Amino acid sequence: MITKSTWVIWFGLTIFSLPLSVNAEFNKKGLVAAWLFDEGKGKVAKDSSGNELHAEVDKGKAKWGEGKFGGGMVFDGSSQATVPDNELMHLEDFTLTAWMNSPKISGKWQIIASKENRGAGGNRNYGIFGNINSGVIHYSFTSGGWKSFDAKTVVTDGKWHYITTTYDSPKGDFKLYIDGKVDHQVKPGAVPDKPENKFFIGGCDIGDYWMTGTLDDMAVFNRELSEKEINQLMKDGLKTSLAIEAKEKLFTTWSRLKMIN
Repeated sequence: MITKSTWVIWFGLTIFSLPLSVNAEFNKKGLVAAWLFDEGKGKVAKDSSGNELHAEVDKGKAKWGEGKFGGGMVFDGSSQATVPDNELMHLEDFTLTAWMNSPKISGKWQIIASKENRGAGGNRNYGIFGNINSGVIHYSFTSGGWKSFDAKTVVTDGKWHYITTTYDSPKGDFKLYIDGKVDHQVKPGAVPDKPENKFFIGGCDIGDYWMTGTLDDMAVFNRELSEKEINQLMKDGLKTSLAIEAKEKLFTTWSRLKMIN
């Protein structure tokens, strides 16, 4: 018979046996949402932040495929996943980051991810896109008008690229990183609008804004990540950097322990 004391001992041993690869130095402060895209089936990409901001394929037939770290979500130029509006995603300072592998531009604008209200008089909190004409990354928000900028490096080349945009509202620094390095930087000096609408991933059914390619390891923070932090996420991936696997293992262990109380 397994006694309570036996479970306590096992619980302690489990904690000390958690993977040493977990990077305890990464500052998870401000994490709003994290999608690993490792499900491999179904229509829902779970949010691993604990905020339950799950993304669901609600247009077209996005598929599961190989990602940069584990699985990824493959968009065919006519599909999208969305997260319902939530105040946690209404941000003045932000970081939006994801791995992207796209062979070409499809549609008017190739949405990677965007929190916005499209259509006439629409506005945007934050978003990253493939530019319709050039294949470089377009990053933007609105603040009573468009604050829209293009990066320099073409990324629609069928290779994996780590795309990150950050904004520090008090300083006004709006940056776009490609593969861990600043590719473009401006100072729009404005506070972003905060539309009460969905967070779009891989496409948008209001208009013709579709992505062709695969996305992986997407995350949103409510602060500007540093270049060092961005490179850590790029190198180690979300699961390791945010200790997601260890957190889930610890939760399961603790749940089992509580069952015998």
